[in-house]
Amino acid sequence: MNNNDMNTLTSELLELLVQIHNKLLNPSEMIKGSILPPSHIKVIFYLSHKKSMSVSQMAKCLDISKPNMTPIIDKLINDGYVHRYQDPNDRRKINVELTEKAHSFLKEKKIEIKNNLMAKLSYLDEEDLLNLSFIIKNMHKIILKLE
Repeated sequence: MNNNDMNTLTSELLELLVQIHNKLLNPSEMIKGSILPPSHIKVIFYLSHKKSMSVSQMAKCLDISKPNMTPIIDKLINDGYVHRYQDPNDRRKINVELTEKAHSFLKEKKIEIKNNLMAKLSYLDEEDLLNLSFIIKNMHKIILKLE
């Protein structure tokens, strides 16, 4: 693939991501009615994929300053969404992990998101749904190959 083709591909992929963000996974729609602020939800969703990690490492990965991360974690602890503990391998390091309450919250949010997606997809005809299913499966296989 030459540079022009690669440039076109990356532009189209970027546009696709923007459309998915705007039309399917609008963050303001996803957090509507939630009792938690977006920054707290972001931490919970991120931790759900990492199981456990240090506060400073999470702050770096989420691009949240450590002084801003501390009150977020404190609030999540007070609300029962995360648990803080000392790293058994390095006593200077404090790790956090999700509680059962956070896992229940995520399960409910995922159901809401899936229902929202289902409602949006219901406007498509059978052929579009089959094409979309095929494309998603192939995209998933390809994206897993990326580093």
